Amino acid sequence: MPDDSIHLNTDVLDQLIEANRQQGILDEFCRRAEQMKDNVDEAVYQRVSDDYAAKLAALDASTEPLRVRARVEYDTLCQAYAALEHTRERARIEKEEIEFRSQIGELDAAQLAERLVGPVNQLDECRQSLERLDQQKLRFVEAFGSEESMLGLDTRRIGPGETTGDGSLPEPRGLLHVEGEGVESAVYALGATARIGRAEDNDICVQSRGISRHHAVVMANVQGFLLRDLGSQNGTVVNGARMAERQLSDGDTIALGDAQLRYEARK
Repeated sequence: MPDDSIHLNTDVLDQLIEANRQQGILDEFCRRAEQMKDNVDEAVYQRVSDDYAAKLAALDASTEPLRVRARVEYDTLCQAYAALEHTRERARIEKEEIEFRSQIGELDAAQLAERLVGPVNQLDECRQSLERLDQQKLRFVEAFGSEESMLGLDTRRIGPGETTGDGSLPEPRGLLHVEGEGVESAVYALGATARIGRAEDNDICVQSRGISRHHAVVMANVQGFLLRDLGSQNGTVVNGARMAERQLSDGDTIALGDAQLRYEARK
């Protein structure tokens, strides 16, 4: 019987989930402050903005040790997945061999049924164990906010002829295709965050008219990827409509100045 009864310290996940809740509240305050900044003196807006930025930085610093501990626990979970996959593959091969021996006439129907009991039961136990491990994995994804954050995946450019997965990295859940008049065409595998703008410190640097230095950001979440405008001068247009924020769907087109970006959901 597969052994998926691993011991994981889920207390650290509960703490991370609470930290995510607090970060969500602060992020919402920052968003509202950005929307309403024209209603107050610039000095007032700057003081409030700096205060929220400091609180977010402090929260991030306090949760970093938790993330380190949680990744250690996640490594234990991955080891359980690997052991389970080994057991499942061994049972699958055994079942296929028994069926092949029956096909060539070595085993009659009664012998086939008797011999299949063991591997079939083991495959069923593996399926149930996998479901339990998947439920535990969901807790990790919830604690980190996304699978990309959990694995520490960065947004990366995919070169011509390069595959999206190189064996050491999982297949990305989303791609961003960049093109447009006077814009260098490129494809990016989305990681935990993808900052977009003209400045060189962005994850996706797009040199085009009408794009702010730090224009927008794409953030991984449980549902997929969330696009958020960063208070850009010319705004962010998705499928022809100007938006401050949008949960991206496969095929969405994003206009940033003269650049056109297309989101492709992969899984």
